[in-house]
Amino acid sequence: MDSRPPVLLSALLLVCASFSGSGPAGPAGPLSGFLDSLGVSAAVGGGSGSVSLVSCSGDSCTVTLGGSGARAHVLGTTIDFVSIDGDRAVLRVGDQDVTCTAGQSTTAGALALSCTEVAGDRVVFTVTRG
Repeated sequence: MDSRPPVLLSALLLVCASFSGSGPAGPAGPLSGFLDSLGVSAAVGGGSGSVSLVSCSGDSCTVTLGGSGARAHVLGTTIDFVSIDGDRAVLRVGDQDVTCTAGQSTTAGALALSCTEVAGDRVVFTVTRG
């Protein structure tokens, strides 16, 4: 059972926002190491207003990407937010573009993606090793 409080991601996002000037990869130094030790990452960077949230447990990660330039490094692969057209999100997984809608699953290389939410300029999905 996960003992981290559900508000942890929101708090981490606020903390990381204060470090957004440290570069597009997110916070630097001790904060980055702390997030890695929890299996959680959060960053505000890339394009204006972009958000990347990642929470992993074993070989499964829940990812939220939104806004231009949003990117996450998940299970050894970089995933970029490309666009949303209506209820369909386009993501670049490594060197492959994939599309997904809420409730749909797809694969990209050794990863399986299951989209749970596509709304506005944000997509939420789960990534697992295939």
